[in-house]
Formats: sequence, structure tokens, C-alpha cells
Amino acid sequence: MSWWNSSRAVYGAELRAGALCLVDHGWPVVPGTWWHGGGWRGLPPEMVSGLAKAPGWDSVPAVFGGVAAATCDAARVARWWSRSPFSVLVATGEKLDVVEIPAWLGRRVTSTLRRVGVMAALAATPSGRWWFPVTPGSSIHSDLAGRTDVVLHGLGSWVMAPPSEREDGLVHWRVTPSACGWRLPESQLVQSAAAEAIRWCATESDDWLVSQRPAGVASGVRS
Repeated sequence: MSWWNSSRAVYGAELRAGALCLVDHGWPVVPGTWWHGGGWRGLPPEMVSGLAKAPGWDSVPAVFGGVAAATCDAARVARWWSRSPFSVLVATGEKLDVVEIPAWLGRRVTSTLRRVGVMAALAATPSGRWWFPVTPGSSIHSDLAGRTDVVLHGLGSWVMAPPSEREDGLVHWRVTPSACGWRLPESQLVQSAAAEAIRWCATESDDWLVSQRPAGVASGVRS
């Protein structure tokens, strides 16, 4: 790749290391399209009419089989990321699910979890979306089901993991999985904390709610 200069090569090595670290702890990953030069790269032409049009995600799986090709096979992962600077996509639904919420809500959730002695891994996007990896298999909390700004990623879904790059910057860990021993909090615990935070916010003024949201970021943007 002529455009992939030395700094991009270093970044590619970081992506590969990040993917290998995740699979080493049982989190399945799949290569995703990557952001470069104002657009998403890496999707084979014969797949453009399918995955490239998938709604709701920035990066999409860039290999045949889509998210179903996700694996914890370190050798395969090493081969994938030795070829291109793929985004690191974590497949959800089997080994873990992900609760994705806006940052203003995430701050309340982390505070609630700390009060009950739970430290949870937490990733963030530059656009103000936070995601918590949680135990798999739960359904969406009834108080969250109607909200467009809360997403429970389960079977067939995925999230962009650090250090993947989006149009607006890098996905990063606010709390690394290693900081909490790679333990996953119960999905319903995190969801209940989010529901409690929403109920609390409903009793506060609209000014407080607006002040917690990043400027120019609409709720419902997905990572």
C-alpha cells in the first residue's frame, strides 16, 4: 500500500496487537473496513452491494461471512491484520454483549457501578458514545427498549474496539479490560444502572441534560 507510510505501519501494528490481545482473552474479533482519506477502505468490490450498505455502523466486516467469520484463533487474526490496517470489530452475542449509550448517561452508570463495587471496562468514541462489554444473553431492559440512544449489541452485531479509527478520531479505552481483570459485569446490572440514571435525569432540568451532551452530537449515533 503506497499510502501506508511508516506512521501508518506503526498504527497497523497497534491494531494487530489490539486484536490479538482481545482474542487472547476470549473476545472474538473480525476485520473491519478502515477509515482513510475521507472514506472507508478494505471492502472487496464484490461485497459492496451488501455489507457496505448495512445501516447503523461506521465500519463493517471486511471478510466473507461477515460477523459470522469472527474468531478467537490467534493465528488467523495475525494473518488478517498482517495484510491491512483493518478496524478491530468485536463480535457480540456469544462470548459477550455490549451496552452502548451516550456519554452523559455513561457517566451516571459508571458512578452507580462504583457505588456497588463494580469496575467495568469502558470504551468511548470521539462522538460521545460509550460502550460497556457485559455478559451475553440478556434481553434489553424494559425501560430502555424504546430509546434510540441506547443499544444492546447481541448476536449478529459488533462494535469498533480500540485503537480503531473513525471519521472523527480514535476509539479508546476509558477503562481497560485488564484494569478489571477482563471480568464482564452482568448485563442487567449495567442496564438497570442506565435505567436508573434515565429516571434520575427525568427529575432534573432539561438544562442539566443538555449540558452533559457533547456539542453537535445527536443522540442515537452509533459507534
